[in-house]
Order: sequence, then C-alpha cells, then structure tokens
Amino acid sequence: MKITKLTVGALVVTLFIFSCGIQREGNNGRAGRLALRDTSQVQDSLEYELIIFDPGFDYWLSSRSFQKNQYTNSYLQTINNLYVNEWNRRYSMGDRRIESYIDYSPFNEYDFELNYKLFMYFKFFEERYKVKLLPNTGR
Repeated sequence: MKITKLTVGALVVTLFIFSCGIQREGNNGRAGRLALRDTSQVQDSLEYELIIFDPGFDYWLSSRSFQKNQYTNSYLQTINNLYVNEWNRRYSMGDRRIESYIDYSPFNEYDFELNYKLFMYFKFFEERYKVKLLPNTGR
C-alpha cells in the first residue's frame, strides 16, 4: 500500500512538473515556481530533487557568498517547513507571485543540499520581491 502511494505520488508530481513546464513558458520568469519530486530508483531508498524554474536564482546564489556550514540539516528542515507552510498558504490564497504548491513533508528526511537550496530560494524570493514570508526572521 505504501509503495503504491509512493508510485502514484511520484506520477502525480511528475505530471505536475511537466504541465508546469509547458504552461509557464510564456510567463518570463516573473513568479516563484518550484517543484519537489521523488527521484527514487530503488524502492528501499528515497531521493528527492528540487527543481527551481526561476531563471535568476542560480545567478543570485552564485553571486553571493553564503557559508553552508553555518546551518545544520535539522535547522534547515525546521525552517523550510515553516517557509513551505507559509508559501502554500499564500498559494492557496491566490498570491500572484507564487505559482506552485510545494509538497514538502516534515516527516521525510531530505538531504542537506536539497534543504539548503530550498532555504536559499526562499531568501532569494524574499529579496527579489521585497516580501517577508516569515515575520521575525533575520534578514
């Protein structure tokens, strides 16, 4: 039953990713678009991939001097859960800057690289759109 749910979930996410890629072509990268997908090859291990459709993110990340070692994976997972909850809330309320729902579970063990990249995307989004997703978090 669990394997079936994972398979169906992976299929739905994959279809979502493809449909986003087709529908979003004409949007000129104006809004936040993310996808988190399961890339498992073997049933025993789960791997996830974060896909960021915003063309400015990679340049932004490489042009800043962030230190990865200042964060732990558990911190990133905790803060990302808060960010994702707010992101999805805004998405469901119709915020035009946010064009995708993020399926991020606090019960899954995501690796450090995925958590770091997702966290940095939220920082990029806040800076680019001059919006604070989480109040009372340092800038």
